[in-house]
Amino acid sequence: MAGTKYEILDPETGWLDPSIYTDPDIYRQEMTNIFGRAWLLIGHESLIPNPGDFFHTYMGEDPVILSRGSDGSINALLNMCRHRGARLVRADDGNCNNFVCSYHAWTYDLDGKLEYVPGEQEVYYGELDRSKLGLKRARVATYAGLIFATWAEDAPSLEDYLGDARWYLDMEFNRSGRGTYAVGPHKWIQPINWKTAVDNCSDWYHVPVSHASAANAMFRVLGTPRFTQDRLFNMHGRAAFVNGHQVQYFKMPEDNLSGESIPTATAEEQTAEAVERLGEFRAKSVVLGTHSLFPNTVLGFRLAIPRGPLKTEFWHFALASHADTPEQQREVLRVHTARNGVTGHFEADDVDNWRQVSESGLSGTYREMGQRVNLGIGHSHTDDVFPGQLSDKFVSENNHRFFYQRWQEFMNADSWADISLDPQKAQYEGTAGMNE
Repeated sequence: MAGTKYEILDPETGWLDPSIYTDPDIYRQEMTNIFGRAWLLIGHESLIPNPGDFFHTYMGEDPVILSRGSDGSINALLNMCRHRGARLVRADDGNCNNFVCSYHAWTYDLDGKLEYVPGEQEVYYGELDRSKLGLKRARVATYAGLIFATWAEDAPSLEDYLGDARWYLDMEFNRSGRGTYAVGPHKWIQPINWKTAVDNCSDWYHVPVSHASAANAMFRVLGTPRFTQDRLFNMHGRAAFVNGHQVQYFKMPEDNLSGESIPTATAEEQTAEAVERLGEFRAKSVVLGTHSLFPNTVLGFRLAIPRGPLKTEFWHFALASHADTPEQQREVLRVHTARNGVTGHFEADDVDNWRQVSESGLSGTYREMGQRVNLGIGHSHTDDVFPGQLSDKFVSENNHRFFYQRWQEFMNADSWADISLDPQKAQYEGTAGMNE
């Protein structure tokens, strides 16, 4: 596959090659060109609060130990012994002083340094250079408590990778200096390709159809009209695209759902702290909707972890704010469980769609025909208020095209030197930074 150039999307017609969901060679190349290069969300600081804490996670197919060092530093270590590749950590999480391989007892400290090898003098003749046999370490960076890692030494900073998408993400992750904490994850496996879950994250076109039963039941409880296509097409919302990341958002009070005001959620959003951290405009006038981070983070803090061309493991976390009251925190967890996730009202509908879309790549006839992600072609713009490339309408497939263009760029690149970054233009009011 070396030297292969991928042309899987025609941006002028929206034609998309469905073999990207089922081709095993493409999948193997994704593990190198995308998951071996991109900054990947792998955890949250609240999962490893104390020295010695660890949480087992993944970067693509690579098993990773997310650990808190004795000095409080955060480490992301490949969970494979340098001797024969056996796993060191078998538990989901825990606390320890070091990592010991259960095969031959090679022992590593919390930072991945090789501390001890049985028989180092007796059978290795004192010739083993332990200094060169530590666990492989990934680069680690954090944003608002979220932990990201990359294997690529030449990758840009996390701040540059997120780019102007952070201007929007701050509305959910950075409203309070008191921070957030992660609950979960719920874990389950579905027979789908990982990309279908990501491109669906901004796909509101399907909601009145696929989710008719669940959505209308929810709106009936809320006492609002049925969620029809007419209501959807009259929905005043917005979407932005930066570096392969997508966000959907609402500007208050102009945006609405068929004339109904969209609430700005919790009382916290009206506090002086939110205004101080985000500025008056973002704190009071911008509401974040569904969003995804390239390549595989969806719906806030859900990881679509690839397990094969037609196999994806989902990890679904809830994030609660320390600034919320106990009642508000419980409501966040209730909504997290009820709407999405393995027990969510909408999940079964989505998985059925994702499976059918994924399996379309198995049909030779359909591969020749190709999929169509052409909704809204030629209808995007930029402006001086909201950063990124903006969709003219809330309902479009601009996100699908931007996502697959980014996928294609990563797959065709020889290194990060061949991967573009959108120029940062966002103006940040308030005190909130990457980790303040």
